[in-house]
Amino acid sequence: MKRILLIALCLAAWAIEAPLVFAAPQGISLTIRFYNQQIVYADSKIPVKVEITNDSPQTYTFKLADRRVFNLDFDVRTLTNVRVDHASQFTIQRSSNQPVFFHNVSIGPGEQFAFIEDLSDYVKLINPGVYVVQALFYPELFTGTIADANVITSNRLTLDVNPGSLSSLKAVISQETGRILTEEALPPDEVIAYMLHARQKSEWNKFFLYIDVKNLMLQQPEIQRRYVRASDQEQRNMVAQFRKELEQQTTDYDILMIPSDFTVQKTEYTPTEATVEVLEKFAYPNYTELRQYTYYLHRPDKVWLLYNYSVKNLGTQ
Repeated sequence: MKRILLIALCLAAWAIEAPLVFAAPQGISLTIRFYNQQIVYADSKIPVKVEITNDSPQTYTFKLADRRVFNLDFDVRTLTNVRVDHASQFTIQRSSNQPVFFHNVSIGPGEQFAFIEDLSDYVKLINPGVYVVQALFYPELFTGTIADANVITSNRLTLDVNPGSLSSLKAVISQETGRILTEEALPPDEVIAYMLHARQKSEWNKFFLYIDVKNLMLQQPEIQRRYVRASDQEQRNMVAQFRKELEQQTTDYDILMIPSDFTVQKTEYTPTEATVEVLEKFAYPNYTELRQYTYYLHRPDKVWLLYNYSVKNLGTQ
């Protein structure tokens, strides 16, 4: 049966210099994890799974509000320990006098209760960066009084918020499957074959997956000089614009040509650098042009990325 609790809520400013730590009831634990691993931007939905586990020998009972903001809060901080502000929606719900509908939930020994909440409904993640996330659970509901001292705190998660916006996710979506494309630790020759097959099908997201766009752009001395003098935001804009020009084919780069056929002829590599030579054919109505491409790759982490190339004309057939 649902009950109603009339809460006179008043939010006090939290003068907290470190993440909260409270002792949970013996055998009761609160665990959080990101529900789907995804690329996160400032305007992303960030589903978090909240799990309450009873490892005690007794049944554990708590109040569960229809609006979870009266049970749940998130303490989110930067790596310099600056606390992130709450979302306006969260503050409005918590700060107004209103009836709170809830029901009692009981979980027996060894049982678990879980639900999913969107972190972006609780905090304002405006700036890119790395954050530490911790959940706070109020088993008797949040009242803004000393009674809230029995709050249960969770484990901490690390959240990486990327520059840009959610709309940029389309840059890494497979046009065939609709799934997010992920880089794999392919050998250098397979990376180039993957890129060329993608170009043959005009699948731009796959084409760019193994291209280091920034370093490809910086092969031009004039652009490199401008890039070095630019601010961080201007540098990001330059890279984004360069990629856009490649995709729209408004710039003259031989890497954009579509081969009718290709053969990987030679691959050489060290642990961090590689070259792949490819014979590429370009079919025209009355002849086929032959070119030898040499692709240069590096491996800044576990994945080979193309950062430069050269072309040699071999005539026609």
